[in-house]
Amino acid sequence: MYNLKVDCHTHTIHTAHAYSTIAENVTIAAEKGLEAIAITDHFGLQLSWFQPGREYNLENHLKPANLPKIMGGVRVFKGVEIDIVDFDGTLAGSEMPIARNSLVKSENYADFILNTKDMVIASLHYFHGHRGGTVNQNTQMYINVLARKNVDILGHPTRCGLEFHWPAVVDAAKRHGKMLEINNETLRSRPHQAKTERHLAQLCAEAGVPIVVGSDAHICYNVGEFALAIDLLTEIGFPEELIASRSLAAFEAALGQARGRL
Repeated sequence: MYNLKVDCHTHTIHTAHAYSTIAENVTIAAEKGLEAIAITDHFGLQLSWFQPGREYNLENHLKPANLPKIMGGVRVFKGVEIDIVDFDGTLAGSEMPIARNSLVKSENYADFILNTKDMVIASLHYFHGHRGGTVNQNTQMYINVLARKNVDILGHPTRCGLEFHWPAVVDAAKRHGKMLEINNETLRSRPHQAKTERHLAQLCAEAGVPIVVGSDAHICYNVGEFALAIDLLTEIGFPEELIASRSLAAFEAALGQARGRL
């Protein structure tokens, strides 16, 4: 049985379809004995107000300076779950220029988001025509995302049910030192994806590619809920040393690897 101490994928009321505050998420994390959580609210098409060409107040999106690193004895990573918005692996906000000033150095919103976070999850939710791609297009999309600077984790990669050449995706993660997520909420809400999720985990184990387990909690009570993911990993005997979210130290080391600091 794995004893995972980091929940690297949680949402707060900043995500319009989530229900809890940062403090509530942290409180539950502390009660469950977690060492760390990441606040990874959405940026992109998951937000009802996101429209290309619109100006946004970037101070409203979580930045490392806005919160202490430790809250209630829990390490809090200031993160984001940013949308993949086309088959090239473009990230939300890439085509939205920012009026640069002394405080904002980035050329566009995507760069700002990536450059001001402790950690970044990039995920596919939907975009116009996303179900019309070929296996090669789908696969290259994920490969391109994994090659992006400051993208640390490919989020719930099996969720949309698209076809991929998974060995190529795992190989890209290994080449770029990135992590793939086994997402507990995917296993709960889309149990038909369990076979694909298991296959992906097996490929990661064989290739020595680190994974993280995320709750994808949209309410505080689900923070640290990993039971379905743990069952899946136990079934295949997944190596514990490849679970980057097993401890704070392991997660920080994996982030360093993903960002080329090790």
